[in-house]
Amino acid sequence: MPVQLRILAIILAIIFFIYTVQLVRKDRAEIRHMLKWLVLALLILFGAIFSDLGSKIAHILGINTLSSLALFMLVAMLVIICLKYQMSLISAEKQIKNLVQELSLLKKEVEDVESKQKNK
Repeated sequence: MPVQLRILAIILAIIFFIYTVQLVRKDRAEIRHMLKWLVLALLILFGAIFSDLGSKIAHILGINTLSSLALFMLVAMLVIICLKYQMSLISAEKQIKNLVQELSLLKKEVEDVESKQKNK
C-alpha cells in the first residue's frame, strides 16, 4: 500500500473515530449502536498501520490486493448491519401494531364505561 494511501487511511480512521465518540458524548447516539462503528474505525486504523499483514492475508485468501479484501469485508459488514437493522425495524413495527390495538381496546372500554355512566 502506498505511503500516501496509508497516511490518508490513518487520518480518516482517526477522524471517523473522533466523530463517533463525539456523537455519543453529545447524546446523539447510544454507545450500543455506535460500538460497531468504533470497531470499524479501529480496524481501518489497524489495516493502515499494518498493511503488509493485510496484504499477506489477502494473498493467502487468493485476493490480489488489500484494497479488494478491505472492500469485500466492508461491504459484507454493511450488509450484516443492514440486515440487523431491518430485523429491529420489523420487531418495532410489530410492537407498534400491538400497542395501537391495545390502545384501541382501552379506548373502546373507556367509551363504554362513559356511556353507561351517562345513561344512569
